[in-house]
Amino acid sequence: MALLPNVISAGPIELRRWRPGDLAAVLDAVSASLAELRVWMPWARGPVTAEVYRDVLKSFDVSFDAGTEFVFGMFEVPGGAVVGGCGLHFRQGPGVGEIGYWVRSDRHRRGYATAAARALTTAAFRYLGDIEELHVTMDKANVSSAGVPARLGYKLLTEEDRQLLAPGETGRGLRWVVTRGDWRTPATETP
Repeated sequence: MALLPNVISAGPIELRRWRPGDLAAVLDAVSASLAELRVWMPWARGPVTAEVYRDVLKSFDVSFDAGTEFVFGMFEVPGGAVVGGCGLHFRQGPGVGEIGYWVRSDRHRRGYATAAARALTTAAFRYLGDIEELHVTMDKANVSSAGVPARLGYKLLTEEDRQLLAPGETGRGLRWVVTRGDWRTPATETP
């Protein structure tokens, strides 16, 4: 039932669907980035153990096959090191997808989040005919994360109150949007 490719080329990285065999690599990447991840990502507050992440990877695998969520690892090219993760989620209702991303702390400022979000946006509009718009959300204080949708041509839709879920959050969120009609796939991109 999966509707997106298992692997998507994204310039300096490759997006590969997480598989249970990626356990050691994801544990290493999350552990190396835990201090920063816990500032912004509610999921990073839990324990980083093989048992927990084995279950997480299994659930990502099942969701991908069912077409209910598409979660990928970001793998550096060349070399294949795990440098983060990203996903396409469906939390906003019919016709709307939401893209999220995180980058390993020692790989910041290399354009990986932008490359991942660009590739996921292109893939969502190419392969998922029912998706009419994509959102990227973050806390207003997460300036680095907010730069990604702005660079890609997403428009700031709203600034809204949101529940505090992580210690770095202010309770003010930014919601960025791009519609199918407004998205222009870069000529060099081929997911």
